[in-house]
Amino acid sequence: MIHADFAPGAAARPADDIPLQLARADDRLAAIASALEQHVVLGPARLLDDETVIRARALAGDLARQLADSGHVMIDRVRDLLAANRPVMAHLHALVVEWRVASALAEQRALDPVLPPLWQRRLDPEVVGNDAAMLTTALVTAQTRMGEALRQMRLPLAELPGDLHHLAQQIAAAAGGDPASAHRSPDAPATRLVLLERALAGLGSDTLRALRIDEAGLALFLTALAGAAGCSRETVALAMAEDTPIRLALLLRAAGLPRDHAARQLLAIRPDADPALVAGVADGTAAEQVLGR
Repeated sequence: MIHADFAPGAAARPADDIPLQLARADDRLAAIASALEQHVVLGPARLLDDETVIRARALAGDLARQLADSGHVMIDRVRDLLAANRPVMAHLHALVVEWRVASALAEQRALDPVLPPLWQRRLDPEVVGNDAAMLTTALVTAQTRMGEALRQMRLPLAELPGDLHHLAQQIAAAAGGDPASAHRSPDAPATRLVLLERALAGLGSDTLRALRIDEAGLALFLTALAGAAGCSRETVALAMAEDTPIRLALLLRAAGLPRDHAARQLLAIRPDADPALVAGVADGTAAEQVLGR
């Protein structure tokens, strides 16, 4: 469980005026009451276990430190505004879930999160050509960096998707900060997510392998399943950690996977799942209708 630090001075911050401090305390008290109510109603949830909450909060704080350079008060203000933004937090939540699922797959299925079998094959220029091998090398480097950053509960601002990067800058500006230094350079290297999209687009005859998690690895599998099912990558990632994996089963079928193939992928990700979940719909079209596509 998360334990508060009640040591004297633990929450000390540069002094604001007393009414403002009290207003912030009131806001926190109201938010805590609402959060407690929701936790009591929902009970224990895979998507909101203590570690996930801690890691998502840490990522929001790391982004705030990169966006605000005005001391603890400003950083906390930017972090709180980021946390109140659903698209931003959905992305951070999905990254945390992706990291945790990848760690579980590495432990349970010996699936390398950085160099799965499909990527190993595509590192050889004699097999796939120089351009594809160079792209795979860049992707392996980006995946390695991101894995290390998430392990340390950090997130480089430059790794945010373009729309969220712009949104984060707007949030920092609204908090009174000066995020000018956080602008993305036109010459900046492609982000991990962009490299995953490029790698997927260039698979050619290997495209179907991207929907086999033991071959493609989780990162590319997530990107491929989101594209094939017509939804966001965040939706797929969070579906992997929902208490009931019915949404994940439907997304696998909506991607066009036959029942047996979908059941194998479902069990690879969620060994606790009932493989019969993928048989609840006749085909991909039926799955799309249930999902409201």
